[in-house]
Amino acid sequence: MNKTTKTFIYVLLGIIATSLLNVFLGGMMGYAIDSLILAIVLFIGKGDNLISGYNTASEEERELYNVKRLRLVMGIFCLLMAGLIAFIDAIGVGVFVIVMTLMVVPLIVLCNTWAKK
Repeated sequence: MNKTTKTFIYVLLGIIATSLLNVFLGGMMGYAIDSLILAIVLFIGKGDNLISGYNTASEEERELYNVKRLRLVMGIFCLLMAGLIAFIDAIGVGVFVIVMTLMVVPLIVLCNTWAKK
């Protein structure tokens, strides 16, 4: 089984698991748990290919980034996102969208400054 097939199977299993969690736990908790799992994967030093843009970058472009710092920034973002998604019913969709927008701006700045070599 090649790498693309394995990745497809993992994504499919993740979608199924998230759907089941949403059904049994209610609301958006499945997505919050997914974000938490992604943060843990990034914190333990795995999942570089799950970072959008980094996974498609050439080796020359990857050399421009400090991957440990990039993982840290993305892991913290995923933790914050998990908390935000977990409380979406309490805070409302409007506040959720505003806070997510305000979180993305520092994420972009940190990834393009602090996480670069």
